[in-house]
Parts: sequence; structure tokens; C-alpha cells
Amino acid sequence: MKQFYLNLKWVPEFYFIMVSILWFYLSVNIQHSNNVNFPAVILIVLFHMQLFMNDQKLGKVLAAIVAIGSFVLLYILSQRILNSMQFDQDSQMYTLGIGNLIIVNFIMAILMYRKHRISESAIEA
Repeated sequence: MKQFYLNLKWVPEFYFIMVSILWFYLSVNIQHSNNVNFPAVILIVLFHMQLFMNDQKLGKVLAAIVAIGSFVLLYILSQRILNSMQFDQDSQMYTLGIGNLIIVNFIMAILMYRKHRISESAIEA
């Protein structure tokens, strides 16, 4: 059971790496240009550093940044829904997809923060 927990504790970092790679891939393919999405590249590098260094402070900061970003995305999504004239099926599918992404991002940020809070308290004990 302990081995299972050791494998699962890295799920948030891998999730955020995959989301950042997806963000980078979609931004490059949608624009059809040679522009680089530097925020996505920075997130990929930061989460890889966190994955290999396992720093408690960096993990808490990254989790807080992702949680704040999730709240901002939720606010933007709610404003888009409130300001839209029609709420057809395409808008509903978009809202469902983005809403699920926001919820999963927030859950993973909480799990990442809990992991580093627990490991920090275990070091102090």
C-alpha cells in the first residue's frame, strides 16, 4: 500500500506538466506561426524542476499559483456565460469542458499543496 501511495503522490505534477504541454501544443497549432508560448514553456520547466527537486516551498508556491489561476479562469468563464447573448449547444459544450478543466486543476492544486504540507510537517516531527 505504501508503494501505491508513493506512485500516486506525483500525479499532480505529472498532470500539470501534461496540461502545460497541451497548452503549448494548442497555442502553436492554432496560431499557425512560429511564435513560442513562453508562459507554457516556463510552467513546463517549473513543474519538471519540482518533480525532480521535490522542494516543499516551490511546491506550495506552484500549487497556490495554479489555485489562483483556476479562480481567475472561473471568473472569466462566468463573465463569458453572463455576457453571452445565446447559450446554444456549442456554448454549453465549451462551458462543460472548461469547467471540468478548472475543477480538476483546483483539485490537483489542493492535492499538491496537501502533499507538501504533510511532508513538511513530517520533516519537522
